[in-house]
Amino acid sequence: MPADLPADAYGRQMIEALRAAGVGITLHALPGPHPQVDASAILAADVALTRLPDGAPVLLDGNALPNLAAGLAADSRRLHFTALVEHLTWTEPGRPADQAAVQRSLEQGALALMRRVVVPDAATAAAVRDLGVQADRIVHAAADTSGVAVLLANL
Repeated sequence: MPADLPADAYGRQMIEALRAAGVGITLHALPGPHPQVDASAILAADVALTRLPDGAPVLLDGNALPNLAAGLAADSRRLHFTALVEHLTWTEPGRPADQAAVQRSLEQGALALMRRVVVPDAATAAAVRDLGVQADRIVHAAADTSGVAVLLANL
């Protein structure tokens, strides 16, 4: 997940809820600003992913997907990717149309490689489906203990 992600972000809340439930998690904080694609974040993610054993479950914060998009394909068959998507970054207000188009393409490609996409609400689920993710791969989970149970059942 991006290092500068706020504490109230969906991904951070889910990680804390998982930890509170006793799930062991190693957090890899990616450097650089998000959601801009940053070379240091890409390198850090590539290094972290290559160090994981085959079959490892990997939770990816949706805010990091644009930075991870290029490297995910190499590990998508080896690792079990699940994205925690609070919202799609390409839809953020004020983003110039050309940047939004690039972000959309990166997110769409990254989401296509996920075994599961975990979202907090129906609106985000619809936006993810609009990018071509099959409905059976989308999981609704609140950022609390009930959401943790749903998430763990779908990893």
